[in-house]
Amino acid sequence: MKKSFFWIGAILMVFFVQSSAFAQRFGVKAGLNLANIASDPDPDPKDIFKTVPTFNVGGLAEFDFTENMGIGVGLQLAGKGARLDETGVEAKFNPIYLQIPVNVYYRNSGFYAGVGPYIGFGLFGQTSIEILGEKETNDIEFGNDIDDDFSPIDFGLGLEAGYHILPALRVSVSYDLGLMNIVPKDYQDVEDISIKNNVLGISVAWFFTGAQ
Repeated sequence: MKKSFFWIGAILMVFFVQSSAFAQRFGVKAGLNLANIASDPDPDPKDIFKTVPTFNVGGLAEFDFTENMGIGVGLQLAGKGARLDETGVEAKFNPIYLQIPVNVYYRNSGFYAGVGPYIGFGLFGQTSIEILGEKETNDIEFGNDIDDDFSPIDFGLGLEAGYHILPALRVSVSYDLGLMNIVPKDYQDVEDISIKNNVLGISVAWFFTGAQ
């Protein structure tokens, strides 16, 4: 499974590098992710999922098809996850995805707004659980077997708005709304449970070419 993710990532990286050669703008982007999850059924009131800070980093390319509108594509590492507090127990999980967002955007007078789907491929991450002071940490396993931690694929809708402080520098706020249940398929067949990633992001993008 890990070899499959490696080859998927390598192929996508080559595609992204080639595509960026034809882009009007090409740059890098990094920032803070504030990640949480939506679950169904909801936990008990005392078992509330809480936000965990993580990161996003990668490249982006933008292709204008009118003066103000175009399509943007990215290739980034995106951290997600959540924390669950219960009396005497604290659990935390932080999966890292290779994420590909595709946005239709509008740009005007320095302002930017984009919306579109994204797909993520689970790469690695860790889970930790602390019970009465005893802590255990494990690597995350992506797959669809009942013993895996998360499904290998994440999918959702991304929204982003930002402003060019400088022609080459853009600051933005984004929200990724998970639409896919990331519980492994075999486990879904046993338990009727749904977990979806939700991420609020604050990022800075620097453009090497085509900055306006």
